[in-house]
Amino acid sequence: MLEKENTENKPGKKVSWHYSSGQNNPGFPWGPHKIPLQMEFAGMSLFLEKKEGRIIYFRQGIGEEYSKEILAEKGNFVLTPVEPFHLPVGVGTHLLIDFSRSVVIEPRSSKTVFATFPLELACAITHKQAGEHILDVFALSRPKFTLYGSIRNGLVCKYWKSDTYISIPRLNPLEQGVISINIQNSSGRWAEINKAVFSAPGMKIYYGPEIVSLKASMKIINEYTAETVFFDEPLKKGMHKALEKFSQRFLSLSAKTVMEEGY
Repeated sequence: MLEKENTENKPGKKVSWHYSSGQNNPGFPWGPHKIPLQMEFAGMSLFLEKKEGRIIYFRQGIGEEYSKEILAEKGNFVLTPVEPFHLPVGVGTHLLIDFSRSVVIEPRSSKTVFATFPLELACAITHKQAGEHILDVFALSRPKFTLYGSIRNGLVCKYWKSDTYISIPRLNPLEQGVISINIQNSSGRWAEINKAVFSAPGMKIYYGPEIVSLKASMKIINEYTAETVFFDEPLKKGMHKALEKFSQRFLSLSAKTVMEEGY
């Protein structure tokens, strides 16, 4: 009778990925991956190893280290984009995208533009029966914040500056995503748009090897007021829906944002 093979402390698979803006850039291997595993990308290293009936997770890079012990013998590993509101904890539930160039839209019309949005990344362990569990969240860029509206009643927002595009831009899928914004000018006058504010609840991120995406709309109500909302739809066919960790904590909040302090 053959003895059961000891899989502990074996080297496992090594995945190295480097982004290139060229046409032949390989898509990012989000997973799922079998454990043990080593991943290297953008100055970051992730290690998962099996040891004495448990799994050890270790992250190193960008000036910090983080580790966690998982009391489980089985499971796969997946990296996934998540809503950009985890870091730091408890600061703001809105995203403000500041357009680097104003967008002007004619009266009573509807146009779609593309912009970028910030990403945070989650490391998760997956199990057939138990589902997914997020082990760690990090970002490849430092977060910035701003205040939309007055000091007393304004919204603390994650701040992001973005160019605007008429078609889907090529981007590093680990650093920034693409948001499609359908702008509807229901007013009878020209509208000039400099920014858009979105609420975390309702944010539905989809991802694939080459792109991370959101779909949203922005309705211009009058000269000073607009309303924004997300759609639960992928930008392209075949994309996967990202894990939702942040939005589920704020289900009582409206998924719509009414921008009453200008746009």
